[in-house]
Amino acid sequence: MNKIIKKGTLAIALVSALSFSLAGCGTTSAQKTASTASKTKAAAKADVKQTTAFNQYIVIEPGSKVGPDGKMHDAFINGDIKITEGQPVTLHFLNYDGGTHTYTSADLGLNVKIKGSMKKGQPAETTYTFTPKKTGDFSWFCADKCDGDNGQWAMAQQGYMQGKITVLPADNKVQYVSMVMNPSYKLGSDGKLHDAYTPGNLTVKAGQPVALTVYGLGKAAHPIAIQELGVTVNEIPRIADGNPSVTTVQFTPEKTGKFTWNCTLPCDGDNQDWSMMHNDYMMGTFNVVK
Repeated sequence: MNKIIKKGTLAIALVSALSFSLAGCGTTSAQKTASTASKTKAAAKADVKQTTAFNQYIVIEPGSKVGPDGKMHDAFINGDIKITEGQPVTLHFLNYDGGTHTYTSADLGLNVKIKGSMKKGQPAETTYTFTPKKTGDFSWFCADKCDGDNGQWAMAQQGYMQGKITVLPADNKVQYVSMVMNPSYKLGSDGKLHDAYTPGNLTVKAGQPVALTVYGLGKAAHPIAIQELGVTVNEIPRIADGNPSVTTVQFTPEKTGKFTWNCTLPCDGDNQDWSMMHNDYMMGTFNVVK
């Protein structure tokens, strides 16, 4: 009897020891659940970081761009854009025209309705975010009647009210942004029209290259300096009335924050350099985010 009890006790002890050993060497259900939850949270954070939208800024101006017919026509000044497959992008349309427009591309599923300006010199902003799913060159056009008394000429012309969207492969990391400089064009709080870059305030991501293009429609040069980022854009005068100059620089902002840019040459005509001291005119902010 004693032998039987000892054997039973030994058997129980062995089973208990084995159970403890297996529990210690393996992963419990609770541990698996916690581990899965942790991985899910990490993946979610990675997805958020990966899908933060880039920004594109597109300026629409009435009667601003000269055509081969010698007349001034409505135009998307910087309507031809470069974006990245699988990367969300927010399109910012800044419309100085009192009429509405569209940014339509059937191949990319775009038909953005763009608001008209309510007051001369005050651009109306329309934003639209989407994610391109395929690479290639895709046509866009404005579907709303425009171009004043020119028989809608601009609506059928590349570089005016139609153009091209280039979707680059997913491994592209460059952020393409642009600004348009106009003399005596933007309404100020003093009721006067002032020299201005549109937009004056832009947002880009840190740690990724930025290709900044400026379109100059003024007679004089209006170079830009972003001193804290060590960036200078030597913008040059327009080629001719209604034919903008095009200047591009590339840089990589490594730190986040809000960094002021300034025009480094006197401007704004007889307005005592008003625009050089006011945000969103001849000075503004580069907002660099994670």
